Amino acid sequence: MAKRFTDTDKWKKGFIRNLPSKYKLLWLYILDDCNHAGIWETDFEVASIRIGSKISEKEAVKHFAEQIKIFDNGNKWFIAKFVDFQYGTLNENSRPHQAVIKVLDKYDVYNIKGINPDDIAGLDIEIKKPTIKRFVEPTIDEVKTYCNQRDNRVDSMKFHNYYTSNGWMVGRNKMRDWKSAVRHWESNTPKDKTGRKQLSNQDYNKF
Repeated sequence: MAKRFTDTDKWKKGFIRNLPSKYKLLWLYILDDCNHAGIWETDFEVASIRIGSKISEKEAVKHFAEQIKIFDNGNKWFIAKFVDFQYGTLNENSRPHQAVIKVLDKYDVYNIKGINPDDIAGLDIEIKKPTIKRFVEPTIDEVKTYCNQRDNRVDSMKFHNYYTSNGWMVGRNKMRDWKSAVRHWESNTPKDKTGRKQLSNQDYNKF
């Protein structure tokens, strides 16, 4: 059973207070029935049955006009503030967020005609297109500079070649922080006589 955050102050806000009773129920139903990216596949017949009142699509659109964006010829509604409220900043390295990003990319939601993330209003605030943190592969020079800053003996070329060859994966997961990976290599590097560490070919097999 999926669980979601809810706004406990929603009943104090004008949008909810001013809705007719059955459309209050419909709004709560939509927030539960939409997918994890805030997209609801419209089915007013089923919605009417589940909330126990006959629902008019025309009336629903009028009441929710500032809270939704309609696309796919009216077959789908995008709840603009949903992603921002449920997840905040999306991170492509987070498994729950990956599924959301996949859906947003699938429908190219923020490029659909009529959807302008900078203008979409939530209940009280404006939201923008969710920020997605994506891993950026470092250059060899960036790795070398970082190793020099730390005064370690990690071979920046070998480090870069190793992770380039495996798609910058750490185990089964996409790397999140290459600097952390450098520090990990550093901690597993045998020390030389000066106290600094240097990896041998044999040591690279440990990673």
